[in-house]
Parts: sequence; C-alpha cells; structure tokens
Amino acid sequence: MNRSPWCRNVAAALWVIFAASPAHADMVGHGGPIRALAISPDGGSLLSGSFDTAVIRWSLKTDTAEQVLRYHADGVNAVVFLKDGRMITAGADARIAVWTAGRQEPDRVLEGHVAPIAALAVSPDGSVLASASWDRTVRLWSLSDGTSRALEGHTQNVNGVAFLPDGRLVSVGYDLALRIWRLPDGQPEIVTLPAALNTVAVAPDGEIVTGAVDGKLRMLSTDGKVSGEVAASPTPVVALTMSADGALIAAAGIGGTVAIIDRKSRNLLRTMVWPGQPVWSVAFRPDRETLMTGGADGRIRRWNARTGDPIG
Repeated sequence: MNRSPWCRNVAAALWVIFAASPAHADMVGHGGPIRALAISPDGGSLLSGSFDTAVIRWSLKTDTAEQVLRYHADGVNAVVFLKDGRMITAGADARIAVWTAGRQEPDRVLEGHVAPIAALAVSPDGSVLASASWDRTVRLWSLSDGTSRALEGHTQNVNGVAFLPDGRLVSVGYDLALRIWRLPDGQPEIVTLPAALNTVAVAPDGEIVTGAVDGKLRMLSTDGKVSGEVAASPTPVVALTMSADGALIAAAGIGGTVAIIDRKSRNLLRTMVWPGQPVWSVAFRPDRETLMTGGADGRIRRWNARTGDPIG
C-alpha cells in the first residue's frame, strides 16, 4: 500500500520523538488501547499493536521506540516475531503484513480473510503462519511463498490459535469449540467447553490452556481431555500468555485484572488490579520474572511476576 508524503512525514516525526525520549518504566507512544504484545526471541525487542492502527518496535534495553510501522487501515489485533527477526502484524482490516526491521513498507501482504483477524501463531519449524479470523475460519500461510488454505468448521468468530509441539494446530472461538487440527490433512478433533473462548496458549510440554468469557482458564491434554480449571478473573479473560518454561500463566481480564497462575499446581499466586482500566495484552520476557502488559490507557508496563510489583 502506498502511503502519502504526509503519512511518511508523520511516521518519521513520531520515530524521532520516541527514539529521543528518555527511558521510563511505562512505555508511551500509542494513541489507543494496546491490543497485542510480542517479545523477540532474543528478548531484546518488544512489538506492540494498537487500536490506533500503528505497530511500534521497542528496545527493551532503553524502553524507547526504534520503529513505527504503519500499514493497517484499522486496529492491530495480533503481532508476532519470526526467528529470523522479521515481524508479522494483523488486524481488523483482515490483512496480514510481513516486515523486516528498519523498512518502512511491508515485505509482503497476505490477503484472504474477509473479517477481522484476531490472532496469529507460527509453527514450531517456522515455516507456517496460522491466523484466526472473525470470518469463522483459520488460515494456514506458507511463509516461503505466501500461499494459503482455509480450515473451516467453526460456527462463530475464531479468536485464538496456537501450535502444539508436534505441529498440530489448536483453534478456539465463540462457538465454545476447541479444535485440534491434524496437519497437513486438516482434520480436526473437536472439544466443546462450557463457555465461549477468547484465547489459547500451549505449554512446552503440549498442555493447552484456554481463556474464556466466564473468567476461567481450562487446561487440556494434547488429546483434548480437560485436566484442570482455574478461576482467573471475575470478568472475561481477553489475553493469555505463558512463561518460556511453561511454569507461569498470566491471564488478563477485561475488568482490569491480571492473574498469575502456577500451571502445574493450578494455584492462583496473585492478582494485579487496575480499576476501570482493561488490560488487553500480556507477554512474559524470557527471564520469566518480568511481565509486560498493554492497557486501555495506551501504556506498556513492566511487572515483577513473582511479587506483582511494578518495575521502575
């Protein structure tokens, strides 16, 4: 998509302003709620996507913005890093953009969905991207040539996707269904849960964790059997992340709470509360001790996941 000189100038000006800002515990730059966060494999960079249509790549060493990515025509709902450092963004405009750091235009744009994209996931071998959409489909995209195919079967919005270590794909949606797709044949095993599902994550050992509108997390084995349940929030869980070792889960509720849960024991360790400020996104740093959150106030914050205290 070609941008006007005005847009280019604004993006350049924002980059200069952010890059020159002193380090703060709260990273400020977005003009709307922060819907998505992702941390680079080396732990040095953070990617944030916002309802303001922008994506910002931040340095976690200096808490300053290194690049503002502007392409999407609507809110950005999902962001991921690839192992090679490239970035992928997707949002309510139903488009997916693949970026190289430092470039002002996407390397490639992937189109095929016809409704907002809610979530992205990358396969364990890094060759396939999965996208969940409110058009009730999941799409698989080849990251080598951009070709795709749709996985159909959900009867309501699809809100989350995650790959299992063995390469199978998990998808969840408002239809109460969790689907475990065998790839490449695309045949699913279907599990019906008690509440509509907003998000899903997978632990290194393959355990599946879902976040639902009833505020509960449900844990399932790789064959789809429910193995545990934790009440994480009095309001719907809208974001979910897991530490790199799978020991801790962070679940954000629309009412402004973030619950930290010990996955093995199913114990709720602590709850952090922001009255009247929904938390839309969460991500653990590789040290598993530090949690990043993105809120309705457009700020990114650091927290000590062990104590619940703000950092900085």
